[in-house]
Amino acid sequence: MDEFFDTCAEIESTLSLIYRRMANAIRGNERLKELLLQMAKDEADHVNQIRFARLLPADASFTGTKVSKTKLDLMLLKAQSLLQDIEAAPPAEEDALLRAIELEEGFMQVHVGSALEFSDPRLKERFELLARADEEHVATLREYFAEVYQRSA
Repeated sequence: MDEFFDTCAEIESTLSLIYRRMANAIRGNERLKELLLQMAKDEADHVNQIRFARLLPADASFTGTKVSKTKLDLMLLKAQSLLQDIEAAPPAEEDALLRAIELEEGFMQVHVGSALEFSDPRLKERFELLARADEEHVATLREYFAEVYQRSA
């Protein structure tokens, strides 16, 4: 189970770095920059939540996983590859927004709240908040994109 948590944390940490790199590449659009920095902060907070989950007694807290280790590893490789791409060639604003939406949609399923089966309903509710945060990210990004580009993402 520790390996599962470690991979989830690494995915979230990589996403945080992606959003920071995107934000740092934005020039003259403070609103978008702040939006991306907030997302980076939220992803870093998710890492802390995962670290908390890792400390819990697995037998009493979790009954299993819904996502295979193979899928987690593939998601991590995808995130690391995107980070390398962004570091090599930072995306333009529109592309950064579209990538952020794609990331959030694609990675919702690997949040601890979505990827684990919980034996404690209070614990489940706590971690489901992380998944809802990503849904809010997607909605916020889509609204911003529609407002700025006058079309849906």
